[in-house]
Amino acid sequence: MLTKLEAHCFKNLLDFEVVFGPFNCIAGLNGVGKSNIFDAIKFLTLLSDNSIIEAALKIRDSESEDPLDIFWTNGDSRADRLKLAVEMIVPLDVVDDFGRKAKAKSTFLRYEVEIARDVREEESGSLGLYLARESLTHINKGDAANLLKFPLSAAQFRDKVVVNNRKGAGFISTQIVEDGVIEIHLHQDGGSSGQPQKIPARHIPKTVVANTNSSVWPTILAARREMQSWRFLSLEPTAMRRSNKIHEEGTVGANGGRLAAALYKLYRKDENVYSRIASRLSEIVPTSDVRVDVDPVRQLLTVEVRERSGAFLPARALSDGTLRFLALCIMAEDPDFMGLLCFEEPENGIHPAKMSAILSLLKELAVDPMEATGEENPMRQILIATHSPVLVKLETPDDLIYADIVKVRGPDGKPASTIRCKSLRSSWRSEAEAELIDKGSIVSYLTLPPGSQISLDFA
Repeated sequence: MLTKLEAHCFKNLLDFEVVFGPFNCIAGLNGVGKSNIFDAIKFLTLLSDNSIIEAALKIRDSESEDPLDIFWTNGDSRADRLKLAVEMIVPLDVVDDFGRKAKAKSTFLRYEVEIARDVREEESGSLGLYLARESLTHINKGDAANLLKFPLSAAQFRDKVVVNNRKGAGFISTQIVEDGVIEIHLHQDGGSSGQPQKIPARHIPKTVVANTNSSVWPTILAARREMQSWRFLSLEPTAMRRSNKIHEEGTVGANGGRLAAALYKLYRKDENVYSRIASRLSEIVPTSDVRVDVDPVRQLLTVEVRERSGAFLPARALSDGTLRFLALCIMAEDPDFMGLLCFEEPENGIHPAKMSAILSLLKELAVDPMEATGEENPMRQILIATHSPVLVKLETPDDLIYADIVKVRGPDGKPASTIRCKSLRSSWRSEAEAELIDKGSIVSYLTLPPGSQISLDFA
């Protein structure tokens, strides 16, 4: 679970910070930079697997982007380095790349990373990006009460998901030695005593977290596994309509693919899953049944939905909105679907009158912090971004974050535009964030201007 994000000089984010709970809705006008918040999270996810250069190139799923675009710029100058930091609750039990199991020493962690540019290398034709700083530190259980502000059960949730058996130094630290060389230090996971493993940072292509694949460093590995679990949903109708092979992976993909395989996996464990999903789907479309058609000859699985006439329609005949809702229904039923799920504009393809149904479904996906985590309450977190006035009006104060453009002094000393996340006065976030706003002000920002309302003129 991602509980806090900080960013400085990443795209248009300057001295930016925001706290998160189990369910979070970021609202704001088009063009304010909501996507840059998602991009900061995605960059950290990519850094947990890829080289720094590859991560910078893949943020928007485009290999042709300039990797230097991740740095703040005013058009005339570009920042020399960017900083990202997160506070997160990571899994206690981890499995390394060799199948070995281990337990993290701490599960509430703060991770910081700084990426810098070498202008001299850029002038010679090299990209010149390098790791300037990296750290991973534990957060004491006593501090968790102050940092986890969202409503929760201390006994059922916080005291069980927050574990700390670490004292003294963190798990990763950065030192600059006498000759100016930047060293990343890996401290022994079993305790802070003893000599750390020292890695010269300047020329390693990946972060230390991305290079950790062994149970020898279980807490660092747990941090990596957590960041690897952060997903970015971009539901594509073509992928959702596609049939699946019988032995295909049974988890819904980020693009909405593998719907049939995921639903069939759930059905084999619980035959009542079809009726539960059909009941939920009937909230937006008239349907009485959902099933997976199994073609043993072609080894294919196809999702089918019963329409009013009683006939079953395959996924390829369903509307985009129906498929998006169906994909979320399947995710909600799957206890193996865990981690942070980021979803931009979930209202796409959904009629305003049905918006409450999709909002309710998204909130059901998120972990209930009043209950213990487990198969019935998976450790899932939801972060959505919207500019829909309808969705904002349906939101509760606790879950709503408003992203607004403000003017600050930039790194070059000149005025610059950046984002500030504002919270409602009646929400738990008001204790954790200084920027406050009234819900009426948020809705007025997102409502159509006077005279632009849609009207029908019947002659």
